[in-house]
Amino acid sequence: MSKTKRYDKEFKVMLVELMLSGHSAEDLGKEYGVHPASIRGWKRSYLSNKESFTGSGTPSLTPEEKEIRELKRRLRDAEMERDNLKKGGEHLLQERQEKYRFINKYRTNYPVEKMCEILRISRNSYYQWQRNSNKIKISKTKILKAKINQIWIENRKVYGSYKITKILARAGYNYHPSYISRLMQQMGIRSQSKRKYVVTTDSNHKYNISPNVLDRNFKVEELGKVWVSDITYIRCKNRWIYLTTMIDLADRKIIGWSLSNDMTVKNTVYKAWVKARKNRNIADDFIFHSDRGIQYAADKMTSIFNTNKKITQSMSRKGNCWDNAVAESFFKTIKCELVYRTYFNNFIQAHQEISGYILWYNTKRIHQTLGYLTPLETERRLLKNKIKRAA
Repeated sequence: MSKTKRYDKEFKVMLVELMLSGHSAEDLGKEYGVHPASIRGWKRSYLSNKESFTGSGTPSLTPEEKEIRELKRRLRDAEMERDNLKKGGEHLLQERQEKYRFINKYRTNYPVEKMCEILRISRNSYYQWQRNSNKIKISKTKILKAKINQIWIENRKVYGSYKITKILARAGYNYHPSYISRLMQQMGIRSQSKRKYVVTTDSNHKYNISPNVLDRNFKVEELGKVWVSDITYIRCKNRWIYLTTMIDLADRKIIGWSLSNDMTVKNTVYKAWVKARKNRNIADDFIFHSDRGIQYAADKMTSIFNTNKKITQSMSRKGNCWDNAVAESFFKTIKCELVYRTYFNNFIQAHQEISGYILWYNTKRIHQTLGYLTPLETERRLLKNKIKRAA
């Protein structure tokens, strides 16, 4: 004659609470090997007087049965948590996927075969899910690496992990810069901009010097309000050529520039000024800032500035390149990202390369100062704000 199992209070209360939560006595009996009538009797006794409800012994369970009971308890807790997170009548997680994840979570604590048996899924389906999950992870990493490489190539190979992270976020790929940096190391790519730059200004002349009206107030929110300008040397084969730029502080856009074989006022500042005025209007209280170079102090330019009541000319203090930091910063950028990486055989090649770079700089290159927007995006934002204010 077989010995009747005796169950403790904890076990009985567990089954009673499961029954009270909606499970039938028959289902619980099949799952836990207890006669349904016993479970119903425990329920009646429990409801009649919870305080006096006690167990009458401890079930003689093997270690394996205890392990199974613990697994069932954990699964029950997971299912109850899932059921409590219903929203709009749909479960947060699909049942089968939840079982696979449950097994995956506890696979180091319990045998996979036993968990599959308890959860009534085949081992093959679990291992297939695991293989597919790994494939998906590998596939996602390959896609991400391809996207990183595409951004790196499209942006002249000058972006590091932080800017690439910002571009990825725009496309819905949200990752930490350190992870992107690690992937870039695996791919063998990095920012190729070199870090060297020499400031050059010829202020040894007899012309009048304008005061520093700008006074390093580089934060401007109106287009055509403040322009800054500078000239730099660029090596072209065995000689020098000269790049002049004019930048609007509001959107940091290169609104006018010239490349010349000499440093005459006509071919440097004047030519860049004419291009800039064609591209953008100036405000009534416009400031034009530069260093003390002879090209900016010469009569040809000062006469233009002095005869226009809208324009106030501003110049940096002597020997203080920080007063024109934005213009100097652009030259550092273009030299690190283009000039030092390119050998210019002739003037035409140099003009084409610089023209292409400035187009990319204005329309594609994101700027930390602009909140990781491009000059073009910032220009559009400022124009929309101006329209709203006028409405």
